[in-house]
Amino acid sequence: MKNLSLKLVTAAVIFLPFMAIGDPQILKSQGLGVASTSTKSDTQAKLMSLRAARIDAQRKLLAEIEGVQVTGGSTVKDLMLTSDVIGTRIKGMLKGAFEISSAATKEGDDWVSAVEMAVCLTSDSAECRGQINLATLAKPYLKITPEKDLYSNQDLTESASKENIANNAVPLPLYTGLVLDTTKIKVTPRLDIRIKTSKGKELYGPGYVTEGKDWLHWVTSVEEARALASIAGANPMIISELEINGAEEIILDDLIAAALFSENLRAGDFLAEGKVIFVVSNQEL
Repeated sequence: MKNLSLKLVTAAVIFLPFMAIGDPQILKSQGLGVASTSTKSDTQAKLMSLRAARIDAQRKLLAEIEGVQVTGGSTVKDLMLTSDVIGTRIKGMLKGAFEISSAATKEGDDWVSAVEMAVCLTSDSAECRGQINLATLAKPYLKITPEKDLYSNQDLTESASKENIANNAVPLPLYTGLVLDTTKIKVTPRLDIRIKTSKGKELYGPGYVTEGKDWLHWVTSVEEARALASIAGANPMIISELEINGAEEIILDDLIAAALFSENLRAGDFLAEGKVIFVVSNQEL
């Protein structure tokens, strides 16, 4: 018996680049597949064309996942090369890719199908709640900063007195989270974003957040960040005076760092809860 004719069509494949349009928390790809009815029934050919389209979409998704930035100078592909385990897990992530839309059309003796599939980069989108996401998957493989290099009370006293930072004529309401507006320094979405002082002391990074909490959230405007009250609360501390160093880490002025450290402790440590949103440049990776 002859096998059903099965083809992957790549010339007309449409890929929606990461961060180009739509939801920045989702990576999407559309695949096409064709199957002939010359030897099989319409139903079989239709199903096979849909299967081919899904395979095509998954293949393209893997290629684009590999191009997502981990740091300013590295990608997921680089991370996969250093660990067979994460490489296997990222490839396995495609099993969790979810279908956004599908369509099959009869053209002569062929069924032509288009399937759009997606994987989640973070957990913030409504479509991504309950789905496996790349940020969570990659977190265990990111470098954890040693305790000696974390910002501490000693750094606070060196930059400014606690009285100057904490005491105000009128006590400020407690902050509920942090919004870092990095658009002026053009930080693009990545899986490893750290907040440090000019002396290299880390105030926030993947090792700071309580285990089991999402630590990475990004949007493309301050307005979007304010709307995510479920993450940063109703009164987030918003910081836009930022610099970036050679390692493309976000650098805070010493006084701003001291203020953040103090307000975070006063509010019960929203940083440890991952209540931090990065406003990033809306650029393709």
